[in-house]
Amino acid sequence: MFRRRLFRVFLLTALAASPLAVSGQEPDKEPDPIKWSIKAGSSTSDTKTFQVELTARIDTGWHLYSIEKVEGGPSPTRITLSPGQKFEVTGEIDSPAPRSAYDPNFQVATEFYEGIVPFTIPIRSTTPSAPLDKLRVQVRYQTCTPTICLPPKLIELETPVTGEETKLVSVPTVPENPATLKSLTTGALVPDFNFTDFNDKSRHFSEFRGRVVLLDFWASWCSPCLADIPQLKTAYQKYHAGGFEIIGMDSETLGQKQIDAEFAADARAKAREIVNTRGVNWTQSTSESSVPVTALFGIENLPAKILIDRSGKVVARIRNVSELDELLPRLLTAQP
Repeated sequence: MFRRRLFRVFLLTALAASPLAVSGQEPDKEPDPIKWSIKAGSSTSDTKTFQVELTARIDTGWHLYSIEKVEGGPSPTRITLSPGQKFEVTGEIDSPAPRSAYDPNFQVATEFYEGIVPFTIPIRSTTPSAPLDKLRVQVRYQTCTPTICLPPKLIELETPVTGEETKLVSVPTVPENPATLKSLTTGALVPDFNFTDFNDKSRHFSEFRGRVVLLDFWASWCSPCLADIPQLKTAYQKYHAGGFEIIGMDSETLGQKQIDAEFAADARAKAREIVNTRGVNWTQSTSESSVPVTALFGIENLPAKILIDRSGKVVARIRNVSELDELLPRLLTAQP
């Protein structure tokens, strides 16, 4: 089988991700299209080096993206050792060569895997005199079909270094704050909140009082979000002069409980690239300041759009951008 070397793996800080639902699906019904397994081979007695076989079994119709970053594309696969272990990666990770094709979700060419994909990771113990125990590997990845994408996800797998046992370990999450469980409903007054825009300027939602506002929660990994951009541009051009505003609420890190610096930087760059290349000219809130606002509205999946009237009250949750043509004429002529 033709094989190629993947780039050397980066040892990242642990990320934690809770599952999010695909748009239009309940959170507990999210697909689980990739099954992972792991097995460590026997170590050599002198150097305690060994190989770990990590295997992804991908359901028909789905694909797993490769580790290659693509501008404007999906989140690449990242394979790392969980922190706090006495192991290190000693070289490059092997895998079959991925396929390359145009991706309708992101409208760019991407590299991806299908079927059964083995990854071979060379490992060495950093304390040769100590007995070998178990090894933990983390995988952050994104998976899509030609029409839908799941959000980036993190899993952790654990294996004895000389055994055949495979174990999927739950990545710890931050308990929900009961104060955030109640979300704003139709007719509720939206409290003022602060956010930072893409120019690193501190803003307030209260700046937009007296105007009809659409809060558009989106992310670069959400293909329906990207598909909505042309219609949003049309609505903004049509109604902006009459008092309509859009605040893009970049939600790249929605569901990520712990964010390392590299992941945050990648997410920030991808969101700005989408805005710049697709001609989006309305206000954008950074992910760091948008994600806390999702709790106000009980948002767990994307896309999500909240329409707010001139007085600052929730009018509707917009499921289809075409609804704006029905609602905006009335709202823009009403007095706050």
